[in-house]
Amino acid sequence: MKTGEHSTSSGSETRRRHPRVYSRVSEAERARIESDAAALGMSVGGYLRWLAIDRPETRIMRRPLADVRLLAQIKGQVGRIGGNIHQLLRLANRGEIPWNEEIAVAAKEVSDFLAVARDLLRRAE
Repeated sequence: MKTGEHSTSSGSETRRRHPRVYSRVSEAERARIESDAAALGMSVGGYLRWLAIDRPETRIMRRPLADVRLLAQIKGQVGRIGGNIHQLLRLANRGEIPWNEEIAVAAKEVSDFLAVARDLLRRAE
């Protein structure tokens, strides 16, 4: 390397790499493995390791279930809308009248949220 040049290496050649085990499966077998892993909230690799080894040395990567993700999304939206309504109530408690536009925007956000939440919950059933 010449003076003034910098290495573009990110250090990946020093990273510890674990050996991999490969196996061929049919489309039906792959679909079953993926669905069984998803039912337990696990990745395919974690699920296969869990099946094959009594005490795996690598940790299992659990994926959040669809219901958990849906509830987290709804909780976040409720918190945001609740904060907006709380600010309007604080203004009203101080005797300041919130603008009609602000109240209309907050009411629209609540209405839109309820429509989306109902739709998401219907799909989850």
